[in-house]
Amino acid sequence: MSNLVEKVTKKKFWQLNPYVLVILSFVFVILLGSFLLVLPFSQTSGHWGNYMDALFSAVSATCVTGLCTYLNGIGNQLTFFGQLILLLMIQVGGLGFVTVLTFFITLFASKLQFRNRYLLSQMVGSTNFADVVKFVRKLILISAVAEIVGTLLLMPVFMNAYKGNPGQGVWVSLFTAVSAFNNAGFDLFGAASIIYENGMIGTGSAAVAMSVPSYIYMCIVIMILVVVGGISFLVIIDVFGFKKIGQWRAFTKIVLSTTGVLLAFGFVAFLLTDVIFTKNGMDAFQALFQSVTLRTAGFATYNQDNLSLIGKIISCALMFIGGSPLSTAGGIKTTTAFMVLLAMWSYFRGKHVIAFKRTYSSNMIVKAMSLVFLGLGMIVFALIFIAYFEMNMDIAALGLKTDKEAAIFFEIFSAFGTVGVSTGLTPHISIGSKIVLCFLMFFGRLGPMTFLQIFQANMDKKKTIHYEYVEEDFLIG
Repeated sequence: MSNLVEKVTKKKFWQLNPYVLVILSFVFVILLGSFLLVLPFSQTSGHWGNYMDALFSAVSATCVTGLCTYLNGIGNQLTFFGQLILLLMIQVGGLGFVTVLTFFITLFASKLQFRNRYLLSQMVGSTNFADVVKFVRKLILISAVAEIVGTLLLMPVFMNAYKGNPGQGVWVSLFTAVSAFNNAGFDLFGAASIIYENGMIGTGSAAVAMSVPSYIYMCIVIMILVVVGGISFLVIIDVFGFKKIGQWRAFTKIVLSTTGVLLAFGFVAFLLTDVIFTKNGMDAFQALFQSVTLRTAGFATYNQDNLSLIGKIISCALMFIGGSPLSTAGGIKTTTAFMVLLAMWSYFRGKHVIAFKRTYSSNMIVKAMSLVFLGLGMIVFALIFIAYFEMNMDIAALGLKTDKEAAIFFEIFSAFGTVGVSTGLTPHISIGSKIVLCFLMFFGRLGPMTFLQIFQANMDKKKTIHYEYVEEDFLIG
């Protein structure tokens, strides 16, 4: 009887839409993590925590965002146990729960059935369902190697910063490396992220002293981890697969070229808006870090509240685009932005949509444009709700320089792009606004297309019909 129930349960499990399984897996991790974070031994106070803040932190960690409602930051709020739970959620959220689960199942199980391989390939985004297990193991290996190397590179800095506590130095190195590679943006230095002031980074008891060379070295390591984590595992496999550039996928070439252009554009834009033409603004190194962190990382070397208005607008645009598909990043993705711009450029020139000796279907163009409009639609709805919930907020009383509307706009883009940078508004918003941002982070991490696939699993398949309607053009614009 028990075997029969087990078989039926397994059958029903695998009959679920793979996209539903992905969503349910994230929900499961968030609910479990929020319960563990609210426990007294997760809180430095030793008392039960606020569940809404714990839930928000769980969503932010699992969706690798980095927004935090704890006023003093997680380094001052959470115990080692709480920080460990948060780190595990970042790791699972970055790779995807299904990816991690598949890895452990295949360690002990024999060959997976054909249907199960196909479903897993849909859930982890593999283009080859026959080799999905091998692909998942590659993802785990890449992630582990990157995080271990990152930890080792950061250890000299933090072992020196925590001279009297080498264990803490190792822990902070590991936490920072995992958070950076997974584009999460969480840190253990208090509420000021990694902003450097008076020879210190962080706030309160979590602040640590650091020399300028050590700080610059740490930031460079973080930037490398952020870029590697956000360019897609497929790109890493291509680049480090000892293939010639001509043998790379068109996807790899698109991702690398688009990422390079966005990083360069962001750096030059912030140089102009917040370095050259702003008094007492950021320096050139901070401009570079700002451009990199908006790849959906969330670390900050510059107070976002001090950004110029144009700087905030540019930041929102870069956060909206985000990183690349099949990576730890969020946003509409670099390939979506590339496809939309390429389609527009091709239309204006009256030519076919061609790049890197490949032509692209109208289905891809429609998908890309649909994703952009869906993303913008979510942002508009979130803006309406949060503006309503915060209509009585006195932002001047919070000590913020940014206008309330601009600050809300900035937080919304940061949540949707799963970036995590903030003007400082997040800890002060109402419960209603926190719930809206939770949904936005959730949608931003999984992507609007994931939810559409639930209702239309065969989006890429044309329905077989035995007739066609007459095609007609009409006036547009």
